[in-house]
Amino acid sequence: MIGTIRRHQKWLWGIIIAATIFSFVYYLSPTQRYGAGQGYRDSSNPDLGSVNGEPITVDQLRAAEREARLFYFLRTHVWPDSAEQTKQIRNMAEQGLVVQSLLKDYHITATTEAAARFTKQIFGVPPDQSMPLDKFNDWVQNELMRRGGLTLDDFDRFARHQAAQDYLMSLFGMSGKLITPKEAEFFYRRENEPMVTDIVSFPTSNFYAATAPSDAELQDYFTKHEAEYRLPDRVQINFVVFEPSNYMAKADTLLGTNVSEKAAELYHQQGPDAFKDESGKNLSETEAVAKLQKQMRQYAAFQEARKAANEFLSTLTLGHDDTHPFSTSDLAKLAKTRNLAVKTTEPFDEKDGCKDLVLPAKAMHVLFSLRDDAPDDPEKAMLYPSSPLPGETNVYVAGLQKRFPSQLQLLASVRDQVLKDYRDSKALALAKDAGDKFAGAAQVGLQQGKSFDALCAAQNLKPVALSPFALVATNPPPGLDRLSFQHLQESVFSLPAEASSRFIPTTDGGMVAYMKARLAVDADRMKQELPYYLARMREQRQVAAFQEWLSRQIQLRLIPPPGDQTGAG
Repeated sequence: MIGTIRRHQKWLWGIIIAATIFSFVYYLSPTQRYGAGQGYRDSSNPDLGSVNGEPITVDQLRAAEREARLFYFLRTHVWPDSAEQTKQIRNMAEQGLVVQSLLKDYHITATTEAAARFTKQIFGVPPDQSMPLDKFNDWVQNELMRRGGLTLDDFDRFARHQAAQDYLMSLFGMSGKLITPKEAEFFYRRENEPMVTDIVSFPTSNFYAATAPSDAELQDYFTKHEAEYRLPDRVQINFVVFEPSNYMAKADTLLGTNVSEKAAELYHQQGPDAFKDESGKNLSETEAVAKLQKQMRQYAAFQEARKAANEFLSTLTLGHDDTHPFSTSDLAKLAKTRNLAVKTTEPFDEKDGCKDLVLPAKAMHVLFSLRDDAPDDPEKAMLYPSSPLPGETNVYVAGLQKRFPSQLQLLASVRDQVLKDYRDSKALALAKDAGDKFAGAAQVGLQQGKSFDALCAAQNLKPVALSPFALVATNPPPGLDRLSFQHLQESVFSLPAEASSRFIPTTDGGMVAYMKARLAVDADRMKQELPYYLARMREQRQVAAFQEWLSRQIQLRLIPPPGDQTGAG
């Protein structure tokens, strides 16, 4: 790890703190964590396609995939683990290699200062402020490495490539910045024009009393939706927990007696502004040093727990081959000799997970790949993951107890849920039907010169007047959730004054809206905000122009591997 920091010390050393003293890059890399990997990793000479006439190597694609994983996380706040997400990562990685070839051709290399600025942008830190190092360190350990399975090398490479891509974008997205202030003012007025609106709601609760089904109706509904109540594939897992708290004494021994001095040295290297509490207030030196010491102890103890889990798993694998295969009882036999407890989960599916195993989605996917019936596995090695599984707070050695294949259920066993689903869907259909009828009648009545209030009164409906809102408003009015408010904004945006909308679905039924009037934009506010709005529009259009140019470059430069045409699009 020290070597990693030294390679990136020009800008990363100003970010990384205490716990990175210990070597944690190797054992937290994806291939070491779970023994998992893409099929092309095992091929001696795979055809991975080419970029600009140069064959893609395994190492290039592997590095690009890891950058793509980080990009995906920063965009979605979840790590990609599903099969569909894996395809996206492969596609993004191939496109990333095209970007790297363009950077090379145009001799664009990000400076260390640019990489540091980009890193601050990721975390929303202004350029003139210091990085909150304690929070960044926590993110590196728990998010980047433990959950994401990436390393500081990956982060460094990603930051530099993204910063360099900004230079590329400034060159080839320039045409998108040619929007005039007058054009920006037009769009600003459209998006910020306050709309005075009434709504008539049709909540499903108003129709629930009319949804009680007969036995025949319920059976018919269940038959048509039987697949939705099918039990998914489930597994039952045996596991041993290695808790870092049991290794604190050993961690203290490894850290030595001068741990407080190490923490104090790091504190003074980074400065007081790097350590803040939840409210953003600087921690005192005593508080910051104590926090650093705690992080150092926790991380060292976690590392020791994982070492113990590795040793346990290595012992578990001894003596097994095709004639002496693994069995589900191996874990319990070895644990007994170590006075360790073996726990067994209830059957669980991959989507909902297991309350007894606090693991990231990628580790859960590993557990669901375990089996004892693989025809090419006479050793039955697939009963156990090839590596311990690091969780949020503990490390696990796990093994398969039993698989439960997906199966259909009888109505009797899920009757309560089916009844609820039937009544919810029926109430929603009745609400939509009533809303559609009123929307049609309102449009006809308004064309005939009738008032919206009169049309509502004729059907015993009460319109609700909303406070004026604009298209860019984000705070929903009382009674509407954010998604329903977005649907309302999109539906009324194109309406002229004194016109009504179609039926607008919401999360609990629907509504019909009436546009009473459009108000003038606040001139003083527009004068103040327009320069920032213009800058944002130019930036957005620059990105769009660059993406259009880059799409053409991908088509020209990227030749995907045989049978894989995803990267060419």
